[in-house]
Parts: sequence; C-alpha cells; structure tokens
Amino acid sequence: MALTLSVLGSGPPAPLRESIETVNSFVGQRIQDGLWLLQGLVPPAVVALPGRKDHHHHLHGAAAIKRLRPHSLADVKEAVLGAVSVAGAIAAVANASLSPRGPGTCDRNGCERCCNIITSAPYAVCGCHAMRHRQTSAGKAWGASMVGVACASALFHGSSGSFREWGRRLDFWTISAASSVMNRAVFPGLPPALTAATLLATPFKPFLVSTVNTVAMELKFLERAYRNPELKGPQRLHAASCILGLGAFVLEEFKPDLPLVHSFWHCMSSVSVATINHLLADVEAQQRRRQGEGVSSSLALPAPASPNSPAATGLHRRHHRTARRRTQLVDEATPLTV
Repeated sequence: MALTLSVLGSGPPAPLRESIETVNSFVGQRIQDGLWLLQGLVPPAVVALPGRKDHHHHLHGAAAIKRLRPHSLADVKEAVLGAVSVAGAIAAVANASLSPRGPGTCDRNGCERCCNIITSAPYAVCGCHAMRHRQTSAGKAWGASMVGVACASALFHGSSGSFREWGRRLDFWTISAASSVMNRAVFPGLPPALTAATLLATPFKPFLVSTVNTVAMELKFLERAYRNPELKGPQRLHAASCILGLGAFVLEEFKPDLPLVHSFWHCMSSVSVATINHLLADVEAQQRRRQGEGVSSSLALPAPASPNSPAATGLHRRHHRTARRRTQLVDEATPLTV
C-alpha cells in the first residue's frame, strides 16, 4: 500500500487529468440543464446548439431567462440521457466499492447454482472477443483477465463448504486485477509502476483497487463519449446496465430470499463489461492517428528555401560569378572572324 500511495501522491497521471477536466465540465452542464428543465425552460446550452433556428440563441443573462420557450420532448430526452450517463458512472463506482457480507446467499439450491454458473459465461465471451479484436497487447491482456474472472466466478458458485470462502476471495481478487489490467489498456500512457502497485495491493485491498480503477475508466468513458458522438450509445447502455446492476446488488443484500437476483446482476455487469470494448476501440483509433501523424511529420520533405534567405542569396551569387567567368573564358578562346 505504501507503494500505491507514493505513486498516487504526485497527483493524477497526465492521461487522466484531461479526462477529469472534461468530465467536470460535462457534469456541471448536466446539473445546470436539469435545474432549467425543472423550471420548464430550455437549457441555454440546448438553445444555442448549432443548427437550431431559434431567435433566442443570441440572448444572454436575464433577458435570455425571461424569453426562453418551454422545453420540447427532444430537449427533455437529451437532458435525461445526459443524467443517465452521469448516474451510470456513479453506479459503476458504487458497484465496485460495495463489499458483500460473508460468502453470500446466492446459491441456495441447485437451480440457482446452475443459473449463476451459466450467467458467468458472458464474461468469458467478452474476454474472448477482446482477445480476438483488440489490437494492443494491453487490450488482449484485459480480455484474458476477463476469462479469468469468468472462471473464478464459476468456481465460486460451484464451491461449497470451507472452500466457498476462498472461492469468494478469489472472485474478488480476479475482478480487482482485471480492473488494473483494463486501465492499462484504457490509458496507454499510464506509468507501469502504478499498474504494478495496484496489482500488488489487490490481495489486501481489492475493493479499493477496483474503485480507483473504475473511477478512472468511467471518467475516460464519459470524456470520450462527450467528444466522440459514436460512443454516446455504448456509454448510455453501459450506464443503464450499471444502474440496473446496482439495483440488483442492493436488492440481493436487503432481500436475500428473492431468487435469481444474482444471476440478473451477472447479466447486467457483463453488458457493462461488453461496452468497454467500444471504449478500447476508440483508444486504439486515437493511438493509430497519433502514430500516423508522427510518421507523416517525419517523412515530410523540408520546405524550399525562401529566395531572400541567406542560403539562397549566397547560392545565387556563386552561380553568377561562375557563369560570368565561363563567358570570359569563351570570349578569349574564340577567334574573331572577318
């Protein structure tokens, strides 16, 4: 833990700092939009969107507040989906930070045990998909870690007796380790020492490690969805599944007699994990663009010298002197004819 604190003591890494600033702006805008919608008015950010032919878009301050029109269904939908995105990120962090009590009561009979083992398989499917389609070694390693999560989950739900408690711990440890490997793929510039520190802290503080990694990933997902419209759909699906998963988690804690709640939680969490593949694909596309820009800049031809530059002027003078001397020699060697 001392290594973890020493690494984190210098502040968030540079790849994470930009995501935090963007998400701060995004969350503040969503809160502001919600307050406007509660008053039955269009948020100023919605009114000023490009492409809207609204004569109020140039108004500011008190004049704009007085003359704003009532909100439309599209405005409400946009604000609600933005709130869902933020709430889903919070729910994902809560899912990672909450620690179940004891070995759990989700395997009371053979039917529940079989359902929980079967619903562990989607984690392996997500992992195999990542191992096949991710283009970086970190992305493929995250896919392999998700296969490990599926195996540990199936092992825990199939265990009984004294081994069940150790199966539960193994389940927590694999989830925590997978979150560290995931952030290695989401943030390619992350210091290797930070990843090593979180992996070393996993057996001692698995929920703390999972929480920190989940916060970083959710901030990155929100930031990229804010900048890249193609990620809005996957991020909203991710958020909705996290909210439903958190509801199932709480329901299982307070109503342990309800059947198949844990299986439903498996399904929702596997959906949220599957959407992370979209985020990793976006990160890899960014890496390819940066590499392409670097190659093109290194292969670019140097710009031609300006006619008035010192190098061009000196070359012109040398060429002029040589041409003049060559003319003189020709004149001297050529006999005059009458």
